[in-house]
Amino acid sequence: MIVIGLTGGIGSGKSTVGAMLKELGAAFIDADKVGHRLLREDHDIKWAIVSAFGERILDENDTIDRKKLAGIVFCDPSALSRLNAITHPAISQAVSEEVAEFRSQKFRAVVVEAALLVEAGWAEQADVIWLTVAPPAVILRRLVEKMGYSEADARARIACQVSNDERKRHATAVIDTNTSIEELRARVKTLWQELNV
Repeated sequence: MIVIGLTGGIGSGKSTVGAMLKELGAAFIDADKVGHRLLREDHDIKWAIVSAFGERILDENDTIDRKKLAGIVFCDPSALSRLNAITHPAISQAVSEEVAEFRSQKFRAVVVEAALLVEAGWAEQADVIWLTVAPPAVILRRLVEKMGYSEADARARIACQVSNDERKRHATAVIDTNTSIEELRARVKTLWQELNV
């Protein structure tokens, strides 16, 4: 089974490419969703995060409010490092278990979508790494028009990310998503066929 690491910055088109790969028959793991599930279900992780950042991150149901937490760690490298030290090992373990489960089900390929694939050190788990990219102006428009960010918030989020230059050093293939959906689908299909899965 081939493990495809799918990465890219916010608004770069990862989810669109991921959906196309699912259509082609790949199993799919969204590392963000794995992390959200662990925040909800793993009490040790939850309380380690509360211990690190205080009860101000809890909502009225004593659940971690991800928006409050994001507001604290956003563009604060020290706070983000503390959060990642708590969550990344658990996410990595959970993703590994899901990959093993798909392997046992005889899937020929599994996609692990993770914005932080390179930064979190998970790249070693992938056989190939596909990076989605788009021009900054296109990403800004997507964040404002499709994802509901204010322009200022969108610019700040883009500015706080690792550069694509760093991601490209690890990438097996770079996928420009600033094309028509038909052209993008053709590019993904070509890369898929090259895997011989």
